[in-house]
Amino acid sequence: MNGMCKQVVAAGVARFFFLMAGPAVSMGPQVTEKNSGGVADRLGAKLRFGPAREPSIGWLLFGMVLCGLSSSCRSSNSQTIAVIPRATANELWESVHKGAEVAGHKTGFHIYWNAPTREDDIERQIGLVDRVINDRPAGLVLAPDHYLALVGAVRRAMSQQIPTVIISSPLPIPPGEGLSYILNDDQEMGRLAAMRVGKLLKGKGAVGIVGLATKVMSIMIRARAFEAALSNNFPQISIVAREEGSPNIAELQQITLHMLVNYPQLDAILALDAVATAGTLDQLRALGKTRSIKLIGCDQETTLMFFVRQGEVDSIIIQNSNEMGSLAVRWIAARRRGEAVPDKVELPPVLVNKSNIDSPGIQKLLAVDWRSSP
Repeated sequence: MNGMCKQVVAAGVARFFFLMAGPAVSMGPQVTEKNSGGVADRLGAKLRFGPAREPSIGWLLFGMVLCGLSSSCRSSNSQTIAVIPRATANELWESVHKGAEVAGHKTGFHIYWNAPTREDDIERQIGLVDRVINDRPAGLVLAPDHYLALVGAVRRAMSQQIPTVIISSPLPIPPGEGLSYILNDDQEMGRLAAMRVGKLLKGKGAVGIVGLATKVMSIMIRARAFEAALSNNFPQISIVAREEGSPNIAELQQITLHMLVNYPQLDAILALDAVATAGTLDQLRALGKTRSIKLIGCDQETTLMFFVRQGEVDSIIIQNSNEMGSLAVRWIAARRRGEAVPDKVELPPVLVNKSNIDSPGIQKLLAVDWRSSP
């Protein structure tokens, strides 16, 4: 049962025992020949005044009430799909929200949307998933904050036969038994970044990577793919610095400053997520190096797109997160109809730069207003 249902049941229990307790003082019905009527009147008198002598009827009705309340509470979530991204107030995840809401409207499902305020609040995300599972929704869509920490919660959803779709970044659980994956193609994201760097530097130069995060598998996949593609295609470009990431923008600024001070020969920087891109851009602007050091970012953020137009960020490789949210809801709706859905699909990312940012296709990918019509 969800929280609202628990309150209703609790109120019903309290009211029932209040009514049951009252007659115990009265020791029996006050029915006389004068006021006794038909069967309904006598039964009413018995139920009002005599539960101590007829406990089976009272408890039977009590059980029926609880069953009815429980059933209605469960059914109230049968048309709700829970979507829990890594964080709120982030354009990447708000794009997922838009896709989910549009698909929910088309398939007849209500979307429950909630997430931690920070991507490093893993315990909060686990708690949200656990609460959602207790409410038994029609399905669960999850973008995990951690490669391992969410495994237990997801397995619990699977054990309760809740159709579950993991989006954006994978978990070490094979698909099947109601579990599917809709992922960003992080291999392709890394390859696109490498080819862009190679083109900008004309095959020679020094590069830094910022935003490495071992807890998020998608970040590590794109970093490894970037290094492999750079090595295979541009052997004269060296990766001279590798820095960790953080969900805290102030920490990212310090990390990037350390890299820029210690590696003044840098020609380009790959930032592996939106926070890393924003923190790196802040330091490049502060040092007046936005023209001399090329910045390639990953994952969409509206503010960063302004600097792409201005030429201070060379390019940002974005996920098709709108389609992730839409497809996840459509897959769950299909499962509820008894239809088969794929185990896994990877959606191709897109490189956005000054030349294509205002094209209709890119603007559709960047749309985040889930209240607007599709």
